[in-house]
Amino acid sequence: MNLDFLLCAIRELKRNKRRTLALFAGYAIAVSLLLVITAVTVFSKVHQTAVIGTTGTHFVTWLPSCGDLSSLTEEELAKLALGIIPEKCKQNCENCTGCNKKPKDILNEGFVINTNTTRLLTIDLANEINKLPGVRNASPFLMFRFRDPTDNKLFTVGGLFLGHLAVETNSCGTNEIIEGQYLSENSFNKVLVDDGYALNNGLKVGSKVIIAEEEFEVIGIAATGADPVKAEFYMLFSEAERVINRRIHNPLENEANIILVESVNGTVHGQVMEDVMKLMKNDSILTSGCYYPASKAIGLNEKLLWVFIVVILVSSILMTVKLQLSFVAERQRDVAILKAIGWSNSSVIKQMLSESFIISAIGCGTGVLISGLLLCVVPVEHLLGIEMSIGSPFNALSMVAVVMFSVFSGVFSGLIPVLFVLKKHPLEVLRRC
Repeated sequence: MNLDFLLCAIRELKRNKRRTLALFAGYAIAVSLLLVITAVTVFSKVHQTAVIGTTGTHFVTWLPSCGDLSSLTEEELAKLALGIIPEKCKQNCENCTGCNKKPKDILNEGFVINTNTTRLLTIDLANEINKLPGVRNASPFLMFRFRDPTDNKLFTVGGLFLGHLAVETNSCGTNEIIEGQYLSENSFNKVLVDDGYALNNGLKVGSKVIIAEEEFEVIGIAATGADPVKAEFYMLFSEAERVINRRIHNPLENEANIILVESVNGTVHGQVMEDVMKLMKNDSILTSGCYYPASKAIGLNEKLLWVFIVVILVSSILMTVKLQLSFVAERQRDVAILKAIGWSNSSVIKQMLSESFIISAIGCGTGVLISGLLLCVVPVEHLLGIEMSIGSPFNALSMVAVVMFSVFSGVFSGLIPVLFVLKKHPLEVLRRC
């Protein structure tokens, strides 16, 4: 396809302007509609993956308290209460660091997760989990059950790190405050209180509570709902360390009893839990079952997206083939005349390819501009009624695929009737046309 053929093609297209404009318009409308449909389809898939992919992608891991206490002698139990670790405990508890940090009131107080008593873990273990593939965030967490000596009531205190995503999804998050404010870096001697506990005990913002003989002010009330890790009070991790140290035999040293974990998305959540269990050498995991159907839904969306893309590409091919067949069918008489005056088959083919290429290229380019302007004026999120922005309204790969298929299918579909005409004698074609 050299310059001479292109110039001849341009002259021929100018000769019948109405037909040429009709072909350009047909291409532009069809391609713009296909591109808008593609943008809407891709956007819908991105939005669904963003929402479903983060459903149930959090879990909690811990080590249950030693089950060998029943096998210890009275002397060993007495020594354990003083922080002296029995030999059998040293051999069995590889990750545990808490044998010499038992509570002074061992019958009522201790490290727990909800109703389960736990061992202590190093914060370094949480850092190791944070480095695992598929882990978005891992955060150490302290939870200790206290006894109020004035009325013997039991309550739990959670110590958390600010700004950790795993805290937001597994425990008391910033979006759960229904009254007052959330903790800050300067929240010393400040606590959040669970709304149910506050209601039952007449607590409100500004109330004073005593924890481990120390006074704290309630600065916020949280509706923690179905969080995996629920406590009656929440405070900064460093504050929790300080008050817990008052109630155990030896102070904490960069330790926690719970690790909160947030996975990247539902598709890797199961593998992340397996990796964490291998690292912990234990199967104590508390998670939401929502991630399993969510991961299946993501896979279904992925398959449906490819189905839609294939349908769109096939539609673009059929559309361009129809347009070009109509165009070349009208040119059968012209093709026969070119043959009659001595043009070779290859020259005729190059001429028709040049005309088909110009029509499909300009028509597709116009369609891209129309769809781009349409999606800029009316963004996809407004068309679908979704509050989400993905930046450019186009997905580059899918858009290029639609345009390329439209252009090349249009160009080569024009060859079909041309080859059919070239097989016949020019006089036979001219008689019929």
